[in-house]
Amino acid sequence: MDLSEKVKRYAEIKAEISELKAEADSIEGEILKASEVDLQDTKFKSAVYSDNAGNSITVTNADSVKLVYPAMLKEIFGKAYGDVVKEDVTYTLSEPGKRLLSAVYNKEYIKDGSVSQILDGLGLDDKTRRTLEKKLKGAKYETDVKNLMQLGGLDEKSARENAYLVSEAVAWQNFVKLLTLNNEQLTDEIIERAVDMIDSAVVVERTPKTKFTAVK
Repeated sequence: MDLSEKVKRYAEIKAEISELKAEADSIEGEILKASEVDLQDTKFKSAVYSDNAGNSITVTNADSVKLVYPAMLKEIFGKAYGDVVKEDVTYTLSEPGKRLLSAVYNKEYIKDGSVSQILDGLGLDDKTRRTLEKKLKGAKYETDVKNLMQLGGLDEKSARENAYLVSEAVAWQNFVKLLTLNNEQLTDEIIERAVDMIDSAVVVERTPKTKFTAVK
């Protein structure tokens, strides 16, 4: 095959890729529309769609947290500011900081609750309960779902609901702990003011992300 033929074939391949990408984008768009409906008014953060061969597409609502008024976060967290914001030429939030601010901004927290109390309501034996209390961190939703199913014996629906509650409980506990570092006497007024200021200090844009899992 001379070079002209290679160029021709290359053009054909590029055209095929373009067509396949357009088709894939269209399918992904349909999946995203379906996930909006399926996740609306639920305690789930992700939805999984599979075929009969074991291929699956997982849609997860991922939060993009952007700083608007960094100085406000400095006033809110004081001594703990460096744990939430990484100072650079540009302001960058740490991953724990993103999770925390996203939860507060989206009002995804439980004020009167803890991981321990959530586990109390699951009817687990003491050994399983202690193990899960160490495993559930509220940081990675899918990991918490997996641990609740594998270690706690929960079905997928219950595991997803409780993993969501865990993330809410942990978010509020971490928020209060950080505020405590800067306030010897932490009052409801101080907490509510910090919550209100976060609404102005950051903007959280929620966009779905997809992950394709091929048959092994």
